[in-house]
Amino acid sequence: MQPEFTPGDRIKVVLCTDEHDPVPAGATGTVTHWNPHPLIRQLGVAWDVPHDHRRLMLTLTDDGDRVTRI
Repeated sequence: MQPEFTPGDRIKVVLCTDEHDPVPAGATGTVTHWNPHPLIRQLGVAWDVPHDHRRLMLTLTDDGDRVTRI
């Protein structure tokens, strides 16, 4: 079974639900870490400019953050 994401994959944000300072839809980056836990799937991302200062990890759930590969 192939992992959903692997380090080096390129992604684009569809929706970020961070209540304080969300990464905007359309922001892009490179996957650095993927935790496929069934309840909380976490995605570490090295964001591209102008969001490269961000360290926000995305939590992919049915009603949470959503991304697509590019």
